[in-house]
Amino acid sequence: MKGGRRILKALSLLTVGLSLAWTCAFDDSLREYLSAYFWLPFAKSARDFAREGIRGLTAPYAGMEKARGETPLARLRAAYQRIAFPESPAYDSAKLQQALATARSAPSLTPREREEVELIDAKIDMRAGSRDLTGPWIQARKKLNAFLQKARTPEYLSEARGWLAHIHYLLGEQTAAGKIYLDELNRRDSNLSRETLLTSLKMTYGYDGGPQILDHLEEYFDTPEHAAFAIQLATNPRWPRNEREPTVAAPPYARITSLLEKHRDLLRSERGTGALALLGMRAALRAGDPPAALRLAAQVPPNGALRSDPDFLWMLASAHFLTRNYASAEAPLLRLFRLSRSSDSRKAAAAYALCGVYRKTGNPVEQIRFALWLKAEVHSNDMYLSYPSRIEDLSVYWAVSGWDLALLLEAEAPIEALRAFADQYPGVPEVRLVKYSLAVRLARENRYAEAARIYEAVNAPRRAGRMLQLASLYRDANRADALAEERRKARYRLAEFLSANPERLYFNDALWRGLQRYAFIAANDGRLTRDERRRLMAAERKLKDDQEERWQAYLILREVVREAPTTELGREAALLARQCLRRIGDRFGRESEIRAADIELIR
Repeated sequence: MKGGRRILKALSLLTVGLSLAWTCAFDDSLREYLSAYFWLPFAKSARDFAREGIRGLTAPYAGMEKARGETPLARLRAAYQRIAFPESPAYDSAKLQQALATARSAPSLTPREREEVELIDAKIDMRAGSRDLTGPWIQARKKLNAFLQKARTPEYLSEARGWLAHIHYLLGEQTAAGKIYLDELNRRDSNLSRETLLTSLKMTYGYDGGPQILDHLEEYFDTPEHAAFAIQLATNPRWPRNEREPTVAAPPYARITSLLEKHRDLLRSERGTGALALLGMRAALRAGDPPAALRLAAQVPPNGALRSDPDFLWMLASAHFLTRNYASAEAPLLRLFRLSRSSDSRKAAAAYALCGVYRKTGNPVEQIRFALWLKAEVHSNDMYLSYPSRIEDLSVYWAVSGWDLALLLEAEAPIEALRAFADQYPGVPEVRLVKYSLAVRLARENRYAEAARIYEAVNAPRRAGRMLQLASLYRDANRADALAEERRKARYRLAEFLSANPERLYFNDALWRGLQRYAFIAANDGRLTRDERRRLMAAERKLKDDQEERWQAYLILREVVREAPTTELGREAALLARQCLRRIGDRFGRESEIRAADIELIR
């Protein structure tokens, strides 16, 4: 039994090898929801067409039962098994044909055994063929077709269909092979395992079927299942993997829509109504026509079952977002996120899409909510199924770097939004990160006592202690009743404390781990509008200024030097200021200003 299945099952090794070829490349993505690629339909594979609960047969393949005794059939089985494995030595064709003829002429064979002999005959031809010698394959195809016309044994019929599809595949006949594999996938009398069939379909079609599926597209409109499979595969999203790779052209939109219209009655009869609308929406989005997708969606009845379909909800939201009707994208995304039958990956896609919707509609509290959900659920459970960016397993990609959340908490969301989120959602996972970030933001505004209280509440005692020290130093440095000299000394002490605590006062060590500079891309992000780019560039610059303790120390020391340049305190302040400037890392920028400041202090 195992031997007879080996060739078909061995096909799965190729798919495994291809999947292992993907490496975990460095992920530098950010704000993927601003890209039109993000909003393309979900990618489909053969697995999406396999129904649940289908249990097939598990009978031995023809010729693979253990050869017992010296009967003609037993000798044929033994001879066949010597050629049935890839590692088998070259076989004696004459002896094999003699064993076949002897078994065929045996008068004691049952009808089932005679079918086994005929199927072994076709399989012998199939194994004799090669890329350079296709004649035996063609002969085997002829024999298998004849066998399927007269055989009655379910397991042999199923096996014959499988080998016939395999020969079609070997001969480059994608359509014929694919239809057989697809039908066999959901047959209850199939003797081929689900994984064997899925692997065979993957090898036959790859990701989107290639040019062959487009050349033979109308041939798939013989059954609803074939048509849906062909259209969905042909409209799988494609995109360039890097800036130098050309954009892949969309499939012929007009031809697909005309075929859908021409075969409207066929598709209406498909199991589960609404296939025509789904396929039309998919083709429209893939071709860059979201208004057409919205028109098709509007034809679906308000209470129709299709409106609870994950694919429909995603495409409806996508069409709204791509037509810049951002607020209307919220409802279908929320429904997709809450839908019990949504897979984890689709929930994550909906959550990340909602981050984009709330960013566009100016709702930072809800944007934080879903960005935080992604961090808590997706990252902790290794759910980033589209890693690295733009891999073709789902089409939708969410930025696993976490930089979207980091920049949201650091610069994009107002402080009051962080506070409102903490008050509104006190029990959500990872809310501590929001509170910690709020404390950091307050510290940057010199609100040290407030920051200290929050740090204490989130169990960050060291930060809380530094905030209390800062509060005291800041208070002394800004006393209105202090003499000028006392105030300068207090400011020096404040600057000295700042310079001695780099990345421990204003830098958010809970969000960034050494790669922050790669997140500052607003100046070069072509997906932003002009106003968004201007606003984000200013926010990034402010963040870099505010979080750099040495720069803040320098600004204080500069004033001390300017007020008392010839005093001992002024000279010490100048020396410390130069040390601060020269220790600022390159992620900070302002290189020309730092050089000019250094020269000024030397003078």
